Amino acid sequence: MTSGCRAVLVASNSHPLSAPNAFVHMPTYIEVAKQFGDLIAEQDYAGARALLTGDARVANTPDQLREAVEGMTSYAPGPIRKVLVMEEFILQEWPEKQDGDVAVAYVALNGDSFCEAVSVTIVQMGSDYRIRRLEWGRP
Repeated sequence: MTSGCRAVLVASNSHPLSAPNAFVHMPTYIEVAKQFGDLIAEQDYAGARALLTGDARVANTPDQLREAVEGMTSYAPGPIRKVLVMEEFILQEWPEKQDGDVAVAYVALNGDSFCEAVSVTIVQMGSDYRIRRLEWGRP
């Protein structure tokens, strides 16, 4: 399995402290999945939505993201305390894979009295990763 790690070479002399040929970190698809989970845990649904593809943003408003989380955790309401991308369960090949899809990541969302999750299908769009599909809840 590849790690999804990327770096971009940037040559810049615009700032006196900038080093020539400095590397700028580009988020990996694992980091994008984790960032999405973290934003959901922080109840920053607009921020989480910004990580979605255009079509996924149309299908998922911030209110719909909030409602999905609240519905999934309604049996034990409370904040999400821990977000973990289950790297050992990342899929890079699956039957419904579409052009541009990179991985399906399982993001655990744990609270004091619940263990839930969201599975995210991640697509590469140019040099960025975005989330194309969400599947709420444990399998």
